[in-house]
Amino acid sequence: MPTNRILDLAAKSLEINDNEMPAALIYFQERVPVTDWQELFFIAVKCLYAEFPDTINSLCSTDPTRNLFLRTNTIDMVSPKRIAPIIYLETNRTPQQILKAIKLIFSRADVRNPRMRIELYEPLYQPSKRPRNQKPVLHLNQTIEEMLATLDAMETHTQKKSSVILPHASNHGRREPQVFGNLFFVLEGERYGPFANEKNRYVALMECLAELYPYQILKEAGRHINSEHRLTLMKGSSYLYFREPVELPNNLFLDKDFPDRVLVENERYYLARCGLYFESVMLNA
Repeated sequence: MPTNRILDLAAKSLEINDNEMPAALIYFQERVPVTDWQELFFIAVKCLYAEFPDTINSLCSTDPTRNLFLRTNTIDMVSPKRIAPIIYLETNRTPQQILKAIKLIFSRADVRNPRMRIELYEPLYQPSKRPRNQKPVLHLNQTIEEMLATLDAMETHTQKKSSVILPHASNHGRREPQVFGNLFFVLEGERYGPFANEKNRYVALMECLAELYPYQILKEAGRHINSEHRLTLMKGSSYLYFREPVELPNNLFLDKDFPDRVLVENERYYLARCGLYFESVMLNA
């Protein structure tokens, strides 16, 4: 079994291996699990903003031509995350850039001994490079960036019914192909589907979450801005701003007019807010 190691941000050298991934952010005595470097970056800066808001504000730029990681708008940003009402973090950065950015915030805040550490691990299975003419294959053990890139490739370069392999079949000692578009999910031990497309599955999943986890879902109304820089869930008449609104329980409205890759991103977000893991809910047909 691989052993995790701790990277102390107070150290002078922050060397990491190319295949190392973050397992958690540790700030003072609190350990927060993360799934990738981008999520770690977002959570770290959110923590630092709570402690050093003036420092974060001083690092913000209003000039979209400057290659900074904090801005007061999302112009030309690739993967922005909002950390305050008018402050956005560019999470599309390499691990080394992320570590340097966090160290910069501590330096500007004049913190000599930052009590922030990162728990790292090496995945057992590394994503393999796809041959040029092979169809894109989606694995739910990929990072979110790899999943979004794969879904983009499916939409752009493959036929409508391309083959998708999901990892859950390996739990049963076999690999089962799935026709992309013939989808289902299992939640709380109950199976839903199959669904004809990603949008139908997305709506059905959100309806289940709104019924099973109403408090967690209600808290998210008007908050989640995805990679298309759009809100996905609103309460009451605010749904009039949505392109393709769908009514959920508790007077909630969902916008389902997103590309498949963004629907996957939305699913991961809302499942995480309900304390669920994407891999434990999304199963292959």
